[in-house]
Amino acid sequence: MKQTILTVSNVIQKVEAAVLAISVLALAVITIIDVVGRTVGRSLTSANDLSQCLMIVICFVGLSYAASQGRHIRMTAFYDQLGRQRRRQAMLGIAIVTSLLLTTFGVYSLIYVRTVYQIGGIFPALRIPYYAVYAFAPLGFFLAAIQYALTAYQNWNSDMAYLSFEHPDQYASLPETDVTGSNNTHDAPDHPNEEPS
Repeated sequence: MKQTILTVSNVIQKVEAAVLAISVLALAVITIIDVVGRTVGRSLTSANDLSQCLMIVICFVGLSYAASQGRHIRMTAFYDQLGRQRRRQAMLGIAIVTSLLLTTFGVYSLIYVRTVYQIGGIFPALRIPYYAVYAFAPLGFFLAAIQYALTAYQNWNSDMAYLSFEHPDQYASLPETDVTGSNNTHDAPDHPNEEPS
């Protein structure tokens, strides 16, 4: 079960990474060409539409990819003060709540995309329907929600905190310290037969 989830997750991550790399490179190239074109008086008529489409793709595909890599922005002032098990419990709760919120956002964005589809409309320069590009919003929300659900699953079945399904908290494996910053296990013997000092 876990190996199957890991395999599917890795495939999705590779696709997301490829989409993000192509989108970022394309955005950079379009921006440079547009700037040069404006300098000589011949800018790209489709540059604004292309940039808008690529930014939507990067934003929502990047949301899912960041969640899968445990690279999302986290406020850890309170979290860092917790012990190892408390961190795992906190991360479990955070992952569950975040997954539910992202699922809610995905449903609302899906309703929005359906409304845009019914209204119609296209990007003037590209002749691409609005809904085709906006569809990346619910896709990104739902994929990110799945990633956080997998993170919750991993924290539920593990003894340490995980930031994502594959990436444990880098501080979770460090020895716990007391308020003075000293290691609680410094008096323990290095070898089983050695007497503690």
